[in-house]
Amino acid sequence: MTDFEKAHAFVRRWEGGYVNHPNDKGGETNLGVTKSNWVRWCQSQGLPIKPMKQLTPADVKPLYEAWYWKPLAAQYPWPVSAALYDCSVNHGPGDGNPFDEGGREAGASWIAWKARQLCPNGTPLQQALAVCDAREAFYAAIIRHDPSQQVFQKGWMNRLNALRTWLKEAAAATPEAAPQVLLVPKGGGEPVPWDGKPAPYGGVPLTAALIEQLRLVYPQPGGPWTYQGLKVYVRRNGDLVLERFKA
Repeated sequence: MTDFEKAHAFVRRWEGGYVNHPNDKGGETNLGVTKSNWVRWCQSQGLPIKPMKQLTPADVKPLYEAWYWKPLAAQYPWPVSAALYDCSVNHGPGDGNPFDEGGREAGASWIAWKARQLCPNGTPLQQALAVCDAREAFYAAIIRHDPSQQVFQKGWMNRLNALRTWLKEAAAATPEAAPQVLLVPKGGGEPVPWDGKPAPYGGVPLTAALIEQLRLVYPQPGGPWTYQGLKVYVRRNGDLVLERFKA
C-alpha cells in the first residue's frame, strides 16, 4: 500500500455521500468532491460528466491523487504527508500565501507554513501533529472571517481529533526514527551520521543552531541547495544531508 493509499483510507472514512448543504460554499458534493471540481476534472481528462449522485469511490480516487495528494502532501515525509493530504481535501492545496488566515484560498499551503513555525524540528509525527494544531487555528480564523461557517465547527473538530488519534496510533504500531543529520565524507561516499558535536565542515561551523536554521530554510524534501560552503539535501524521511560545496 502506497503512502497515498494509506492517507486516502483515512480521508475516505470522512468524505460521505451526496450532500447539498445551503451554507456549504462548495455547493453540491458527493464523496467529498464538489460539482464544479467534478466537471472540471472530467473536462481535463476528456471524460463524460457522470451525474453527481452516481459517483463511486473509484470514479473520484484519481482526482484526489492528482489534485489533493501530488501538489503538496506528496512532497513531505510520512505521516506529515497524511496530515497535509487531509488538509488539502478540506481546504485545497492553496498557493502558499501565509497572510490571509481567514480565506480558504490560503489552504493547506498556509497550514504547512504555520506548522513549520510551530515545530521546525522534531520527528515526523510531531510535525504531523503540528499540522493539526495549525489547522485548528485555521478553522478558528475561517469562522472569525465568516461566522456562518460555525455550523461546521463541530464536524471539523471531530474529524481533526480523529486524525490526531489515527496519526498517534499509526506511530505506535510502527515506531518512527527521528530525522538524522548526515554528512558526506570528504571525497564522496555514503553519508554518515553527524555526532552532534560542533565542528567545521566545508568551511562552515557546524552547530545545532545551524541545523535548526537549515531545517527552517529547507523544510521540504529536495535539493541540492547551496548554503554558504554546503550543499543541502532533504530526504523524504526528513533526513538532512550535507555535502561540501565544490565551486
